Amino acid sequence: MKNVFVVGDIHGCFDELIELLQHWDKTEEQLIFLGDYIDRGKDSRKVLEFIQNLVQKDGAIALKGNHELMFIDWLNEWQSDRFVRNGGKETIYSLLGTDTEIDERRAVAEAYPQTLHFLKNLPLYYEWGNYLFVHAGINPTLSNWKQNTEHDFLWIRDDFHFQTNPTNKVIIFGHTPVQMLHPEPISQPWISPCATKIGMDGGLVFGGKLFGLRISSDGTSKWFEQQKHE
Repeated sequence: MKNVFVVGDIHGCFDELIELLQHWDKTEEQLIFLGDYIDRGKDSRKVLEFIQNLVQKDGAIALKGNHELMFIDWLNEWQSDRFVRNGGKETIYSLLGTDTEIDERRAVAEAYPQTLHFLKNLPLYYEWGNYLFVHAGINPTLSNWKQNTEHDFLWIRDDFHFQTNPTNKVIIFGHTPVQMLHPEPISQPWISPCATKIGMDGGLVFGGKLFGLRISSDGTSKWFEQQKHE
């Protein structure tokens, strides 16, 4: 593909995703999702099914986010409280249509085996030219960024944001809402002072925005945004 179209954290906001993707040209642009498709928003099931279909039929790249990891951990009865308190209740309700199921894990596993296989096997990063796409960032102390652990790729914050980028690539990431990266809590993409790190989590589910970024092979780029619906 000549160009890429990158989408930030979605968190179950299906309608806003559909509107943003009206700007995506599937004939010219590789579609890339930065992770965090589920939790907090009301339509996690719709988002998952839609993105899985885009990956399988249109060759979209869907990276794993920390919320997908927390969901998998919950299914495996590992740190269950962390998933629930970070918007997991909304995901369970979206998948099952009820919050009264006695054995929620078994019900989800039995109803969505293909989706769970899909989530478990999501990649941690994607490279395109001089760009590196990842959910949270990389550990800047490593000489070889590919040696990062899954935990770093999915969870890192300040150590990545405010230290030197050692990769010789422009790193495009989500995970940390841009309102937390700017000196003032504004809903605009964040670009590091060195211009080699670009934050795209618009805090949509908290009333912010869903960001899309088109990058052309000649290095030019264009931003798109979708406001949160009331």
